[in-house]
Amino acid sequence: MPRRVISQLTWLVLGLLMLALAVSLAGLPQSASAQTPQATFYTNPLAATIAGDGLVESCADPSIIHGQDTNWYIYCTTDPLNGQDRNVAGDLNFHLMPILRSADLIHWTYAGDVFSAKPAWVKADAGLWAPDIHFFNNQYYLYYTASDTSLPGGGSAIGVATAPSPTGPWTDHGAPAVEPHAPPCCPNDKRATFDPSVIEVDGQRYIYYGSYFGGISARRLSVDGLTSDPASQVQITIANRYEGGYVLKHGDYYYLFASATDCCRGPLTGYSVFVGRSANPLGPFVDKEGVSLLAGQVGGTPVISMNGNRWVGPGHNAVFTDFGGQDWFLYHAVDRNAPYFEGAAGFTRRPVLMDALDWVDGWPTVRGGQWASDTPQPAPAAQPGQTTAYQMPPAPREDLATCSPPCRRSFPVLSFHRNGPGCVSRSAPPSPW
Repeated sequence: MPRRVISQLTWLVLGLLMLALAVSLAGLPQSASAQTPQATFYTNPLAATIAGDGLVESCADPSIIHGQDTNWYIYCTTDPLNGQDRNVAGDLNFHLMPILRSADLIHWTYAGDVFSAKPAWVKADAGLWAPDIHFFNNQYYLYYTASDTSLPGGGSAIGVATAPSPTGPWTDHGAPAVEPHAPPCCPNDKRATFDPSVIEVDGQRYIYYGSYFGGISARRLSVDGLTSDPASQVQITIANRYEGGYVLKHGDYYYLFASATDCCRGPLTGYSVFVGRSANPLGPFVDKEGVSLLAGQVGGTPVISMNGNRWVGPGHNAVFTDFGGQDWFLYHAVDRNAPYFEGAAGFTRRPVLMDALDWVDGWPTVRGGQWASDTPQPAPAAQPGQTTAYQMPPAPREDLATCSPPCRRSFPVLSFHRNGPGCVSRSAPPSPW
């Protein structure tokens, strides 16, 4: 056979082999970074679509995790998904901690709820609030607030559920991880055992919890993550000032982020986030001026508050780091132009927002002190190999970012009130900030 014919046959065979290899590779699973093109910009609030139709318009007290399947997941406080989310009687549906999923941190979808029914130890009319998501012991853990329990004496508590995947099925462990108990002030009463936050330090996990009535405390968690040790309880903040605690390690310090004032009063919502830090995970936590979060004239350095745009009441945050090394601040806020669920005046809607978190002289601040954004922002690096174009903006006017001399405010005891159909919420008088 002539050499030219042999050469042509060789190339034909090689071409067919390469085509077959390409087809076979196309059928193999690819990494999320290869499958997910990076979004360039996003605008608050984060949009989450519901299969079929509609958007998730409220996701209060958000918690976030990058799952073992490479998707990102957000967990929300119990609420309706939107104002049209109603049953046949026309009443709003309250989803027991909705789950959102995304590959790029920008485009989210509703992925179901943690529970279809409340655990037996939770009182029938109680709320399930403030989820806190983690992965350890080869499974997912979700800690959450039960606003009241059917246990003897009642009272709020911290529950825990586990699952093999971020969307479940979730198994509640039948008893609280932090049981109802008295505040330091009042041995015959029950404190607000709300808002869990878990961290691990040198193999020991700690759970932080608490709200205005009783303040924020911390305990050691058991190795299996299902119970806490009452004998290890330490007071972290003074009462009647903070709730929604979130703790992380940055550099040589542990930082306690905590929200203050009113979470749910429509366009008058005064929520804001403050921070203190400590070299010890159990405190004492002090602010930038060295004032303790346990002091009577309480400390707390502002991380985010109102900045004059449409977003008011920014609070109850989580923090995550993207694959480019940039920290991000996940939180809820209230759109003062559309503060309520449609058809439910007075029932505050709290969409989920995200903004970059910067560190200035060892202290965190959202967007370099410019706080909540309502214009397009550079997207995070959601998957390995991606980067973010975010750069810290110029500092705002100093008189808006600091107080000289340092500001100190005293806050009165908070009360409980109904925030709309079927929803009990916590509130305080308007913020003096």
